Amino acid sequence: MYVAMIMLSGLISTMFVASVASTISELRREQEGLREFARRHSAF
Repeated sequence: MYVAMIMLSGLISTMFVASVASTISELRREQEGLREFARRHSAF
């Protein structure tokens, strides 16, 4: 019973870390896209 609970909590923790990493990666990609857009459309 304890082994199953430990494995389940490990799986949930791994999925949470992967989700956070994916979100951070997507935010950085979006921020780079906005910088590129601003650079292309700036007056100077």
